[in-house]
Amino acid sequence: MSSATTPRWSLCLWLAGLSLLASSDLPADVVKLTDGGEIRGLVKSPAGKPRKDQDAESDEVVVESLTGAEIAVAREQVAFITKRPRAVEEYESLTRRVADTVDGRWQLAEWCRQHGLAEPRKEQLQRILELDPEHKPAHYGLGHRRQGTKWTTPEEADAELLATGFVRYKGRIVTTLERDLLESNTTRQREQNEWRPKIRLWLGWITGRDAPRRADAIVKFRELRDPDAVPAVVDFLLGDRSTEVRHLAVQTLAQIDGQPPVPALVRVALSDTEPSLQSGAFSALTAEQRAAAVPIIERALRDESNLIVRRAAILLGKCGIRQAIPSLIDALATSHKIRVPQGPAFAVGVNRDGSQGNSSSGLPPDVEAALRTGQLPYGVVIDNSNVRAPPVKWVTVRVPLQNPEALDALRTLSQQDFGYDKRAWRLWWQAQL
Repeated sequence: MSSATTPRWSLCLWLAGLSLLASSDLPADVVKLTDGGEIRGLVKSPAGKPRKDQDAESDEVVVESLTGAEIAVAREQVAFITKRPRAVEEYESLTRRVADTVDGRWQLAEWCRQHGLAEPRKEQLQRILELDPEHKPAHYGLGHRRQGTKWTTPEEADAELLATGFVRYKGRIVTTLERDLLESNTTRQREQNEWRPKIRLWLGWITGRDAPRRADAIVKFRELRDPDAVPAVVDFLLGDRSTEVRHLAVQTLAQIDGQPPVPALVRVALSDTEPSLQSGAFSALTAEQRAAAVPIIERALRDESNLIVRRAAILLGKCGIRQAIPSLIDALATSHKIRVPQGPAFAVGVNRDGSQGNSSSGLPPDVEAALRTGQLPYGVVIDNSNVRAPPVKWVTVRVPLQNPEALDALRTLSQQDFGYDKRAWRLWWQAQL
């Protein structure tokens, strides 16, 4: 064999060793001996049953090596036993045989990645950079970033950010403003959670039979003004089946100032099944809250339900905010999925000239032909009581629909009328900008 082929055979044998070792997912323990030596393999005793040739009272540690051989060691000769995955043992075996080249180290780093060995992979990538400082895959694997002609480590990037005023917060590098917001959100979340047991308790009093407690709960809800209580009111009251309870939720949310109750009130106005609740929720919004509600209602114009789209158009017309005009133009015509019946029908009929055509009467073809030719001057009575109705298949189709509510809202906000012509509406709106 020529010397030129020797490295190639070595590489093939090394790859074969990789595949053989990778095929096993058993653990590989390390038994450290008191004399400094160590045995690697699977510790089978004393946790397992003693071997047939081993006395039950014997105090031995039996290890199955990576080659399958069993080695028995007296317990007094064992310093300690370390449990670890088989992949770690395989890695240590591979490191003793890997070629100290960029290709060899890269193959071993990829093997580590496939077996979830983060630290060993990092060692191999660092060694690759010692051999080739410009090896891009190794840099990217270590999380390095290219800045001009220089590669920076994550630690160096963090240090630069910290030097410019960023701060470390719960394992992240953030601005001081972000930190303050996160701390504020944490505090608000804690304060919101404090309301949940109270709202749940009061709701239990309202739905219970104790009249004094019921009255007391109603008073507490009427006195509620804390914005932090909004999530609890939404979760426990707005989702209730009782219309009375949902009315109480709307009344409670209407008492709270600012933007926290806006999304919940818009949700009721758009999707509640009770018309009085829909109108009551929207009427509860102040002028400032309606302005904040416009973006939420605009998103509803893209809802899959055509009913929600039409309700959203009505609400935008009532809000009186002209910035909603582009969204309303898009909502003049929308497409929606609907389910329609697809049933069998008679396919044959008789025309005046005697030719066959599509039947529209629903009668059997021979009966319809007799009627058309005057053979049945007194008509017919067909008893279908014993006839089973054919099965009806329902299919889902997407159909385009025009939304007159969107057109009405555009007329109200613009004092113009271009019908359902989206192009004309857009040209007019661009002229207003």
